[in-house]
Amino acid sequence: MRIIAGECRGRRIEGPSDDKTRPTSDPVRESIFNILGDRVVDRTVIDLFAGSGALGLEALSRGAKYATFVDINRENVRLIYRNAKSLGYEDRTKVSLADAHRFGKSLSVDVETPLVFFLDPPYLEYERHADRIGELIESLVQKAPEGSTIVVESGKHWNEKLLPNLEEWDIRRYGGTAVAFRYIDASLPGELTHVETGVDDEIHDDPQS
Repeated sequence: MRIIAGECRGRRIEGPSDDKTRPTSDPVRESIFNILGDRVVDRTVIDLFAGSGALGLEALSRGAKYATFVDINRENVRLIYRNAKSLGYEDRTKVSLADAHRFGKSLSVDVETPLVFFLDPPYLEYERHADRIGELIESLVQKAPEGSTIVVESGKHWNEKLLPNLEEWDIRRYGGTAVAFRYIDASLPGELTHVETGVDDEIHDDPQS
């Protein structure tokens, strides 16, 4: 695994040692950040179900000012600490050993400070706790300050009913991965002006990678 762009471009980071954590592949991560553009610059990022921390660390490399990582797995928390340290981001990160559902739903935010949320639950989580994921997404949409962005990653065959007000989400598909973007200010960057629910964006990502 590597950082795709920004000040740490090309730097390697550790991936998980077990087969239960499925990090976002480099091509999909690159596409996510190409879509987000400067929406991460000078923003605080909250990486829920953080795994290796690749999404939040990529955001820091691309100009985010701070990142909070949340994962319930102790080994993943240690991995994120190591990756943040190797990139020199210890002073710009916080790593919480916590349940992402409880953390997100209890989160207090400054209404004047836009945030970027990444949600990349294990795909099995969608099968076992889809209702909890839906509740978490709804909670974040309701409390996210104006100008915030929410990014949700899942398997290709997921239940889009988990997304509140589906027509307000921009959905992209990359092989075995689906990524949904919600811009709380209701403005889509660049040419993204509608929900694309049938797009295959030329990236064929193995959902188990």
